[in-house]
Amino acid sequence: MTHPFTGLVAYPITPLMDDGELDLGALSHLVRNAVAAGVSGVTVLATSGAGVTFDRAERHAVVESAVEAAQERVAPGAPYVPVYAAISAPSTREVVSLAQDAERAGAAGVLLAPFSYLPLSDTEVRALFRDVAEVTALPICFYNKPVQTQFDVSPTTLAYLAANARVASVKDTMRRDDVAGRVSDLRDAVGPEFSIGLSADVQLLAERPDVDAWHSGLAGLLPGEYINVWRLARAGGQQGASLARLQTIAQALAGMPHPIGALHSLSNAIGVPTAGPRGPYAAASQEETWQLGSAFHG
Repeated sequence: MTHPFTGLVAYPITPLMDDGELDLGALSHLVRNAVAAGVSGVTVLATSGAGVTFDRAERHAVVESAVEAAQERVAPGAPYVPVYAAISAPSTREVVSLAQDAERAGAAGVLLAPFSYLPLSDTEVRALFRDVAEVTALPICFYNKPVQTQFDVSPTTLAYLAANARVASVKDTMRRDDVAGRVSDLRDAVGPEFSIGLSADVQLLAERPDVDAWHSGLAGLLPGEYINVWRLARAGGQQGASLARLQTIAQALAGMPHPIGALHSLSNAIGVPTAGPRGPYAAASQEETWQLGSAFHG
């Protein structure tokens, strides 16, 4: 059995209609495209999917639709591509409810970034994950976002959560000085069966690290090209046009002040219509849209 949160995990946006309501048909299209391209998993409602801008019922609908879409494209006898659900919220009560909803909707695992209006202590973070583990049998991925949450999980705490709170994976950031040293420290703490994954498209595509998982928002929109890069990186093969194209687009996205709005703009460019994200996220400006279109069309 494949371990959860391994391989290339795609993070699609959550498309919206012009009135700001969910466009579940467009979301299903993105999920089907990712599955058909050969990604290892799909995560909805994380940063790229702007999950914290939706209420509980909407988040349940997103997970349910994504799970159904992922199963539609599975060949007879082939294993399902897992759909994971981000469940971050400001209170433990909300997080626990979202975890239960995700399991009921058919998610294969949940992704949790601990955040609040004040930075959380190590004791508080450990308690949060234990509380989630008590209400769901799903594996949990620790979504480590130290810049945004002001909490950088230590190897010791990650090992504790692996032993006591169903945490089977970490999604860490490549935006740090010594990524290789960080991965080594985490591996020493959690052992070989734990999935260590990295995110940040610019850095992933530049270094193509040898870890258990790549977590990518760009792969949620351009899965075919991203899977080519992932597979060649795993095989040690020479990269080609897909890498150069993705690097150009990733660099354009990284330079934009409204990254979620820019991803929505990129979705429109690839032919999956969506309105801009819900506030407080801003839509891409006309200039940003032009720059991104130029990068996409080459």
